[in-house]
Amino acid sequence: MKKLLRDILVIGWLNGWVPLVRSWIWLVANSVTPLSFLVVLAIYAGQTGLRWGLLGGLIWTVASNGISLIGDATFYRLELKFQQMLVAAPVSPIAYALGLALSSLIFAAPAVAFYAAYLAALKAFTAWSALVVAASLALLWVSTAGLGFVISTLIGQMRYSWAVPGILSAVLSAMAPVYWPATILPNQLLGVILPTGAAGIIGQAALGMARYRPEVLTAAWAALAAYTVISLVLLARVARWRQI
Repeated sequence: MKKLLRDILVIGWLNGWVPLVRSWIWLVANSVTPLSFLVVLAIYAGQTGLRWGLLGGLIWTVASNGISLIGDATFYRLELKFQQMLVAAPVSPIAYALGLALSSLIFAAPAVAFYAAYLAALKAFTAWSALVVAASLALLWVSTAGLGFVISTLIGQMRYSWAVPGILSAVLSAMAPVYWPATILPNQLLGVILPTGAAGIIGQAALGMARYRPEVLTAAWAALAAYTVISLVLLARVARWRQI
């Protein structure tokens, strides 16, 4: 476990912190889309819309950074041959994938801090709700990062690695109850089908933005935990690592 954490931190520092201090423009690029949603919701729905925009921005930012791993991992494997070098080293695919995901999260950290601080300024958090939201976001980060890395191993041409993350990010943010409540669905349980929807239901309930039945919240936690376990299993056993 100690080596795993060290590998994750080293890859995250190498791929995240070092490029960040040399090219700050990526900070802006990671914040533009969720901030756009936030502005629109704040204009049309006031403070209520602002809260939905802030929570949705938190979830969208974490999920999109996990999914963006598709582009990074494909580029490093096909163009830079970076993954091939790590295959020869004692680095596991889990450490590599989470290290890349950590590096993406470093770029997104200012945006995440902004959303969380703004929600705190609106007194949306209690100590318990902050812990619940943080736990759900951590599970969402691991599950989307694992999904992104596994998909990247199936891509054989770089041009597909640019299109797939955009499609997945749109589906995960717009088709799931991230910026809207699952109560408008015919069955609230449909909201937990996607990991972003499960995190959205948990966050909305924790911040008092929507009311869900206990079985819906239980299903959301179970779905998010299942996505995380499945992603880690796929990383460890299915992702093409030694075969490249």
